[in-house]
Amino acid sequence: MVRGRRNVIELAVRLVIVSLIGGAGALVLRAGESPVAVRLTRDGHFKQRPVWSPDGKQVVFTRHRGAKMEIAVMSADGSGEKTLTTGKFPQYDACWSPDGTKLAFTHVPQSGTQGNLDIFVSRLDPFEPKKFVGDRGPLSHEEYPAWSPDGKWIVYSSTAEGNQELYAAEVDGPARRRLTNDPAFDAHPAWSPDGNKIAFATSRWGDFEIAMMDADGGNVTRLTESRGLDDYPVFSPDGKRLAFLSNRDSNYEIYCCDADGANVVNVTQHPALDNFPAWTPDGRLAFVSNRDDVWEIYVMDVRGRESRK
Repeated sequence: MVRGRRNVIELAVRLVIVSLIGGAGALVLRAGESPVAVRLTRDGHFKQRPVWSPDGKQVVFTRHRGAKMEIAVMSADGSGEKTLTTGKFPQYDACWSPDGTKLAFTHVPQSGTQGNLDIFVSRLDPFEPKKFVGDRGPLSHEEYPAWSPDGKWIVYSSTAEGNQELYAAEVDGPARRRLTNDPAFDAHPAWSPDGNKIAFATSRWGDFEIAMMDADGGNVTRLTESRGLDDYPVFSPDGKRLAFLSNRDSNYEIYCCDADGANVVNVTQHPALDNFPAWTPDGRLAFVSNRDDVWEIYVMDVRGRESRK
C-alpha cells in the first residue's frame, strides 16, 4: 500500500469480491451467456485472495472482521473453517508453499497504514509465524507474496528502495533479488507453473495493466491494453491461460486470456462486483463477489461451452 494514486487504485480494488471459475479444458463461453456461480462461504464478512492448496483439499483466504484482517483456512467445499491468525494487527494475502505445508503472508506490525508491512512464513500445523522479510527501512512495505513452483523463492512487492518494485527472496538462504526497476508501480506477482515466468500488474503504461517477465526480471512484455484497470493476474494450472480483474467495461469483472494476452474473455458477466481470481488445481477458477449483497467466495464452471471472442 503506497501513497498517492496507487492508494486510490488499491482502495478501489479492495472494495470488490472473490469467486471461483473452472475449466480443465479450453476456456469457453456462449455469446451473451454467463455461467452459474456457486457460493462457498456464508458468514457475511468481506473476503479477499482465496488460494487453493496444491492438493485441492483446502482454501486459505483473508477475512475482514470489523477492523481486523485475519487469515482463515477451510475445506474446498466451504466447510470446516478455521481462523489461523490472532492478535489485533492485520494479517492477510496468504499463499501456499508448493508442498502444501507452509503459508507466506503479509503482516502489519502496528496499527494504521503508516507502519511497515512484513512478509511472514509459517507451517500450517503448528501455526507459528516467523518473519521472512521486513524492517528494511522506514515505511517499507513488503507484501503480496507468491511462492515459486520449486519452493525455493518467494516473490513479493516492496517499497524498500522508495518505489514499489518486485523482489524475490530465497526461502532457505540469504539471497535477495530486485526483479523490476521502473518509475511506475509494479505489484501482485504470480509465478507460471513451470517457474520460468512471472505475471504482474503495473502502472508503467498509465492505468494498471497485466505484464509478463522472465523469472529473473528480464524481457518485460505487456499483455493487456485497456482503458480501465487490469490487476491480480493468476496462471491456470497448465500455464496456458491467465485470469485477472478488470473494470474495462465499467464494472469489476473476472477476465481470462491466453498466456500471451490473446483471446480476452469476460467470464463473470454480472452487474455485481467480482475480484481476486484464483484457479483450483483441477482447472476451476475462483473469485470474491457481492452478488448476494455480501462479500463471499464463489465457484464458477465454464467448461463445455462454445468459445466467445
